Order: sequence, then structure tokens, then C-alpha cells
Amino acid sequence: MRRLLALALAALACLTLAACGAPREAEEADGFTLRFLCESEGIYQIFYTCYIGGDSRCMGGAADLDGGALSPQTPLEVPVLRMHFEEGDDLSTFSIDLSPYGENDTAELGTTAPVAFPVQWGETYTLVLSGNAQQGFTAALEE
Repeated sequence: MRRLLALALAALACLTLAACGAPREAEEADGFTLRFLCESEGIYQIFYTCYIGGDSRCMGGAADLDGGALSPQTPLEVPVLRMHFEEGDDLSTFSIDLSPYGENDTAELGTTAPVAFPVQWGETYTLVLSGNAQQGFTAALEE
């Protein structure tokens, strides 16, 4: 069962990268990067939904391909491409929520409140996930 879950997580990570599209160096301005740092214990996956003005634009997930728990020492980076947004979207109204999953979980442990911050193409933004299932999870933009 663990091997099947590890394969499923690896497939999910590949699909996420395929769906978001890995950025090519020549096209860095065609997207931005989200970097996730996990301060919560026992988290193995993070799913996310990106919004513009409260309207969903894209979603995906990230996990350690070796199947290990996430930590601040093992940040995950996810490219988000321009093609996931509509022409004329106001990037100053960007927000994101995170849904952490524990080991072998098939449902999220909770979902953070949306974190709103303006984004720009070609930039990297670090989000820190903290908290737990009992008291709730929070996400914050690292300054």
C-alpha cells in the first residue's frame, strides 16, 4: 500500500508539473514561482488553489518525491504560468490557500484562510505553512 501511495504521489507531482508547465529559462517572465516551507509536523503533501479577485485560476499539489514529511529544510517550489490566468487579470488581487495532507491521507487536514499579496511575473514568493489539525493551519507570506 505504501508503495502504491508513493507511486501515486510521484504521478501527482509529475501531473502538477505538467499541468503548470515547468518554466524554461528563456520564458521566466511567463510565470512566477511559489515556494512552500512547512513548519507543521506530519505534513506530506500541500495542495493549493490560486485566485484572482476571489475567482479560482489554478490549483495543484506538491510533495516530496521520496515520500518524506515536509519541513522548512526541504522547501517545495511550484511554477505557476501565465497561461493559467485570464487576459487582463489584476495580479495585485492574487491570493492562495493551502490544504495540507498527512501521511497516507486521502482528505485534507484543513485549509488555510486565503493569503492575499500582489504577484509579478518572474518573481518567487515563499509561503510558510504552520499549525496543526486540532488548532487549525495558517499560511503566511515570508517577508
